Amino acid sequence: MTALLGTIAACTTPEQKPHAANDPYGELSTADVYVQKGVRYMALGALEAALADLKHAVELNPANSDAHDALAILYEKLGQTAQADQHFREALALNPENYSAFNNYGRFLCHTGHTQEALAKFEAAYSTPLYPQPWIPFSNAGTCLRRAGRTAEAEPYLRRALEKNPGYPPALLEMAHVSLEARQYLSTRAFLQRYQTVAADTPETLWLGVQTELALGDATEARRLADRIWAEFPDSGEAVQARRLFGKP
Repeated sequence: MTALLGTIAACTTPEQKPHAANDPYGELSTADVYVQKGVRYMALGALEAALADLKHAVELNPANSDAHDALAILYEKLGQTAQADQHFREALALNPENYSAFNNYGRFLCHTGHTQEALAKFEAAYSTPLYPQPWIPFSNAGTCLRRAGRTAEAEPYLRRALEKNPGYPPALLEMAHVSLEARQYLSTRAFLQRYQTVAADTPETLWLGVQTELALGDATEARRLADRIWAEFPDSGEAVQARRLFGKP
C-alpha cells in the first residue's frame, strides 16, 4: 500500500494506493486505472477532471473500495462533507482491511471535530501488522489531539510515529509545536533542525523558529528567520505576524 497522495489538509496525511485493491502485484482493472488517474489529477489541483475520473471508476466497479476512498477525499477538498462521509463509509464497508481508508477517514473525522471517532479509526490502522506505514496514523492521531487542545495526550502518539520513522516530517513538525507549547525551547529547536534535514521550510516552520529563537534570547537569528518569511512567503499569514513583531522589513 504505497502512498500516492501527500498531505491534503494541513493537519494530516491522507493517502491513496496506486495498485489494485489489496494486491500490490496484481493487474490493475479499468476502474483501478481511473482511480490512479483521478488521484493524479487531484494532486495536480485539476479537481474537475479528478471528479470525472473517480466517478467513472465507481460506475465501472461500485465495489472498488479504493475508488470510494479517493472520491471521499476529493469531496472533502470540494467542501462536500456529507458526500465525503458517505464514500468513506462505503470504502470501509466494502473492504474492512482498507487501512489507508481508515487513516483517511480518521483524518476527515478529526478535521470535522469528531476527535474520539477519529482516534478509533487511526487505531484500526496502526494496530494491525498488515499496515506498512503505522507512523502515518500515529502522527495523525497526535496532530488531532494537539489541535483539540489535548497536547499531553498527543505527545506519546507523535513519539510512537518517530520511533517507527524518525524522519517523518509531519511528526517532527508536531513535536516542535508540542515542545514550544511546553516551553521546552531547546527541544523545539532540535525538532525543527531535524525537520529541516528531511523537508523544506514553510512559513509555519520559520515562524516556529522565530518564536523559539526569541525565547532562547537570540534576537539576531529570530530576525534572520523573519527576513526569510518576508522574502520567501510574503503573502503568508506568518509574514503578517512577523511584521507585527518586527515592523516592516
